Amino acid sequence: MPSPGDPSGLPPFAPARAAGVRAALGLTLDQVAAAVTAYRGEPTHPSVVHAWEAGLSAPDDTQVRALAAALWCSPVDLVAEATTLGQCRTVAGLSPGETATAVGLTQARWESAERRNRWQGSPAQTSALLRTLRPPPACFVAACGTTGRLRILLREAVTGWWPNYTSPISRIVPLAPAVVGPVLERLHLAYQQLEGAAGASSPRAAAAAEARAADFLERIDLHLWEAVRAATAHPYDGSP
Repeated sequence: MPSPGDPSGLPPFAPARAAGVRAALGLTLDQVAAAVTAYRGEPTHPSVVHAWEAGLSAPDDTQVRALAAALWCSPVDLVAEATTLGQCRTVAGLSPGETATAVGLTQARWESAERRNRWQGSPAQTSALLRTLRPPPACFVAACGTTGRLRILLREAVTGWWPNYTSPISRIVPLAPAVVGPVLERLHLAYQQLEGAAGASSPRAAAAAEARAADFLERIDLHLWEAVRAATAHPYDGSP
C-alpha cells in the first residue's frame, strides 16, 4: 500500500483542504470520524481527524480515500499538487498499463519512466501525456529534467527584456505563450522593484533590498509556479 509521499501514490495530504471541505459541508469531527469508521471498518476517533486537519499527523492513502468518502469528495480534493509522474497517474485513476497505452509506450517503458520520474517521449507521446495525465507544469518540467535550463531563462527574463523569453520558456513549460507573457511581465516588474529598492540611501536598507533581490532570483522557478497558479486554474494547453 503506498504511503504518504510515495512517488507512485497520492500526492501529500493537504490539511487545509480537508478542513475546508468539512467546514463547507457543515460536518462535525464526530460525524466525519463515524463515516470514516464505517468506510474502513476500523474505529477512527474524532481526535484523529482533528490531527489530520491540524497537520499533526498524515493519513495514508487508504485513510485519505476513506476521508474523501466521508466528505463526499474525490481524494484529489484532499491532497496537494502532484510532483511525480506516478502521482499524476494515481490522481488520474489509471493503471500503469492504461497509461502506457494512452501515451504510446510499452508498459515496461512507462514503468521505467515512472520509477525514475524521467520523461523522454516523442512530441506526439508528450502531447498524449499532457492530455492523459494533465501534470502540473512544475511536475512536467522536473520529469523532463529541464528545471535548470528554465531557471537560467527566467533569471535572464526578469533581469533583461522579458518579451524575448516568452517563446523559449513556452517550449520548456507546457504553457501557452498567452499565459507565459503576462506571468513573465509580472515577475520582471517584481524584480525591478526589488532592484530599485537596492538603491536606497541607507546602506542597511540597500543591503536588505539586495538580499531580497538575490533570494528572488534564487527561487525564480517557484515564483513562476506561484504566478501561474494565480493566473489560471488550467495552467497548461496540452501541447509539448
